[in-house]
Amino acid sequence: MTPRTPEAESPGHYAARRTHVERRPGEGRRDEVAIEEPLEIRVDGEALVVTMRSPGAEVELALGYLYAEGLIESAGDVDDAAVRSPSAQERGTVPTIEQVDPVPGSIVDVRLSSAGHRRARRAAVVARREVAFRVTSACGVCGKPSLEDLWVRLPSIRPLDLEPDRERRLVQALPARMTKHQRLFGDTGGVHAAALFEVRAGNSEFLWLYEDIGRHNAVDKVIGRALLSGRLPLEATMLAVSGRLGFEIVQKAAVAGVPLIAAVGAPSTLALDIAHLAGIRVYAFVAGDRSNFYPAAPVEARLVTEPD
Repeated sequence: MTPRTPEAESPGHYAARRTHVERRPGEGRRDEVAIEEPLEIRVDGEALVVTMRSPGAEVELALGYLYAEGLIESAGDVDDAAVRSPSAQERGTVPTIEQVDPVPGSIVDVRLSSAGHRRARRAAVVARREVAFRVTSACGVCGKPSLEDLWVRLPSIRPLDLEPDRERRLVQALPARMTKHQRLFGDTGGVHAAALFEVRAGNSEFLWLYEDIGRHNAVDKVIGRALLSGRLPLEATMLAVSGRLGFEIVQKAAVAGVPLIAAVGAPSTLALDIAHLAGIRVYAFVAGDRSNFYPAAPVEARLVTEPD
């Protein structure tokens, strides 16, 4: 598959539906609701995973997911990726209501190249994933068939060439810069965002942002975009995410070679452990005037119990 540079900086698909809402009895108004639909990812015609996501950038999402999971290593492992709607036979007979698709969603069928097939056989990926599993929009790893599948290759990552004070100032400016591109969140309040910034000569340049109802989906779209653009690994970049920082986001960023992650929300212990193992610098609770930096140090566990 020849790398391409997508034209738009965002998915280019407005993933919201207008509906009616009542704030008080008899007081109606229109509201924008974020669309959540299933996307089935197939590899050479075989179902691999179903993820709940926001419509748009389906190819980027699929390729980013496959890259993060270790099924592909480059665009050269992919011969083609096509998006289509489920056929009537695949939909089956489902009761429906007026103006609502009984089985919404799309299918992305990724066709591996000869190199991709050789790589997949060497890694024995196909054999370990014969049974498709389901991923929800809330969790990128809830449907893993085994604990071993949680641990994907972690590359050595080169740190950013920034002074600590300069790095912190750049990080704290990221949320405001993201907000300008979060159109879907501005209208619905119901989606997450992941944005990529490139660091050059002590400054950061906005590359692209994707929004999705699932945190991990937004990151997959960013990574898929990088793969299509021939920019992997993502050296000298900062990944900014709009929500909390969980394991699945750090794992995907690590595979892509991202040296720094900035999260608006809180991190988890496993996210920090994996980030430190991979050499990723982590900032959380990031805002214009504050940020928490988490140096590579053991995380102390503490169980919180109910008072007597």
